[in-house]
Amino acid sequence: MSSKRPPAQAPDIPGFTYLSPLGTGGFSDVFLYEQHRPHRKVAVKVLLADVSGPEARRRFEDEANLMAQLSTHPYIVTIYQAEITADSRSYLAMEYCSRPGLDTRYRRSPLRVDEALALGIQICSAVETAHRAGIIHRDIKPANVLTTDYNRPALTDFGISGTSDTNVTGLSIPWSAPEAFETSAPPGVHMDVYSLGATIYTVLAGHSPFVRPGGDNAQTALIERITNSPLTGLQRPDVPASLNQVLAAAMAKNPRSRFGSAAELARALQRIQVELGLSVTSFEVLDDSLHEPTHDQESEATRVRSVQSIDDAQRPAASPLISGVPGQRAGRGDAAGRPRAFAPGKATPRFESVRAAQPVPAPEVIGPQDVAPGEPAPNKFPRALILAAVLSVLLVAAVLGLNQLTQDRDDPRLVGPTLGGNEQPADALPGGTVPQVTNFEYSTVGETITFKWQNPEPNNGDFYRWSPVTATSTGAVKQTNSASATLPRSAQETCLQVKLVRDDGRVSEPARFCTSAASEGTS
Repeated sequence: MSSKRPPAQAPDIPGFTYLSPLGTGGFSDVFLYEQHRPHRKVAVKVLLADVSGPEARRRFEDEANLMAQLSTHPYIVTIYQAEITADSRSYLAMEYCSRPGLDTRYRRSPLRVDEALALGIQICSAVETAHRAGIIHRDIKPANVLTTDYNRPALTDFGISGTSDTNVTGLSIPWSAPEAFETSAPPGVHMDVYSLGATIYTVLAGHSPFVRPGGDNAQTALIERITNSPLTGLQRPDVPASLNQVLAAAMAKNPRSRFGSAAELARALQRIQVELGLSVTSFEVLDDSLHEPTHDQESEATRVRSVQSIDDAQRPAASPLISGVPGQRAGRGDAAGRPRAFAPGKATPRFESVRAAQPVPAPEVIGPQDVAPGEPAPNKFPRALILAAVLSVLLVAAVLGLNQLTQDRDDPRLVGPTLGGNEQPADALPGGTVPQVTNFEYSTVGETITFKWQNPEPNNGDFYRWSPVTATSTGAVKQTNSASATLPRSAQETCLQVKLVRDDGRVSEPARFCTSAASEGTS
């Protein structure tokens, strides 16, 4: 929040005690209050827009209701209450985030790459959730990403500013898309995607994308650069070329050239995490399929039956030891009630599941048999021994099976979902595996050596990332559209590592080739 404009007087709100101002913005003032019941500190945002008329009140209530539905998301600020005071001032009582927000954090020091990637995916999941509910944020920027008491990001300021006519003076210019400066441009998903990219860029660079430290950063100069100047890549050695490419795509001048959704941007960021060997951050949105009506009122996987007494003659075959077979949904999300998290790749934590034990048939009960008159009764002693032996074998097998099942649950190597023959791992990257480049050739000219290779499955938009490698280190990564690279000749041997990169961001495993610099040949 900006502190240029002094806040208006805090309203008198029944059930709350005013404590102090927290900040001001273009559309609201934020104050710290103490709620009486339940007893807690809350942030109260008092909107500046006049809601004295019935239409303005209805619009405020509609948008507040939508925001309240979103506030169950783990990365969206929780809304406790939305009311209009006696003097027609609308306010929202919200979760108080006491830790320094993203705006303060990046100004102190730019974030690490792993921090920025994780935070970007988390905020993308919040924005995607809003978009699926029909809400455009309009003002995504670091100042609107707060930090909860549990050190999680929390997006705030959803679209309530939309109750007023939006113009250039109401925009956060440094993070706004070029088309936002056109009065005829309607707000949409593509604008939020741009602002997401600009926010991620900002926390890595330490300043917004088109600010020039020490240069002319007036509003008109910023708008001119945002509209017409190309994006300067992040000049940090720890930022991979793929991240610069993703940010450039998110902030493309043409809205149609950007990612089609916040979810697509998040997937691209997850691929970079995989590329860098980082843990993949969960992308959390509500899975609507979990709310589809079913014919049965209870899920078979979670139903609890009462204990019943069953005659031996009516005893059914033993049921599996575990009824919650992978693939059956037991309810929404995790045990805490959060939406189900999903993310591609093996690095994502998966719900533990164990293959259900196969049913063990109940032993056949051999009852009394009728004996014809005059016939000797059959010898029952051997039959009893056989029956006892069968029961013993089945009992031992059941105990061993249960013991193995318990051991499997404790063995971390065996944790993971059981996939059928036609099932795919959750959120596998679309398009399958990218093949490695092949057929390396090399030639030496003077003090340089040139490598050439072949793309086994060329696609439109393919390019390559290569770097010189040694037994202990990897050199600077360079990018090329041609299947060749030239580098200085080594005194002993020269080694090259090449990755094939698809237009959608998928990357192959590295292909490595080494050769003596004194020779020429083909591999």
